[in-house]
Amino acid sequence: MLSRVISTRAGAIVVALLLAAVAVAVVVIYAGNYRSSVKDSGSQVPVLVATRQIDQFTPGAQVVDGSMFRTQTVPADSRVDGAVTNPSQLKGLVAKSDIYPGEQLTTNQFEKSSTTNVAVKLKPNQRAISFPVQPASGLIGQVQAGDHVDVVASFNVVPLGPNGLPLTGGQPIALTRTIVSNALVLAAPAVNSSTGVSASSSSSDEVLTLAIDTTDVNHVLFAQDKGDIWFALRPPGSAANVGTNVVDVDSVLRGVPSARQNVLRLTGANR
Repeated sequence: MLSRVISTRAGAIVVALLLAAVAVAVVVIYAGNYRSSVKDSGSQVPVLVATRQIDQFTPGAQVVDGSMFRTQTVPADSRVDGAVTNPSQLKGLVAKSDIYPGEQLTTNQFEKSSTTNVAVKLKPNQRAISFPVQPASGLIGQVQAGDHVDVVASFNVVPLGPNGLPLTGGQPIALTRTIVSNALVLAAPAVNSSTGVSASSSSSDEVLTLAIDTTDVNHVLFAQDKGDIWFALRPPGSAANVGTNVVDVDSVLRGVPSARQNVLRLTGANR
């Protein structure tokens, strides 16, 4: 039947018109889809972009509280898979690796902060060192894993004579110096949520564990053995470092640099 229709002039014209109509319909549909895809790719969507380096294991809450990001609109086709669009998505998470300025924040860059293995949180040039702490010196109840602290050490020392020996009648002098800046807190004493104080049953259980760069490990261990150590909590995000000059009574009371930095020997007199 179809062959008969096509064999006639009128039938051929009808078939040609039908094919032309189908072709037009296909072109119209394609053009519509193309315009839609162009429109979608050109639309702007919000994303969160890092404004500074976010170190590995930085808590998401600290990223939010420290304003380590900005909200930016990008074309829809430029949004990275898993892009974070609301800061609340970062709560309860920690960064799995370093995130650099300009990177879009994504859920793939973070993980739940349930991990307790301290070793996996260390970089190749770091070592974990634990410090026995008291509530005040160890900021118990104030510091938590993921925070950053400065390590400050105090010593009792005696002045030396030109021969390198302690001066006759020399009295120990108290000196203080910041020996590490911006150390990552790997673990902190647990705190009772109802009382706000340490949850451990013995003061010997109070330890603060920090990630210390290998260049500072020996300094820290020496200070831990021969001096008294305090910790200063740093604010989230970028922060100025505390000076590393030796501080003594003259520098505190008179505001002048210590003149004893090159003529002192640690004695362990305060132990």
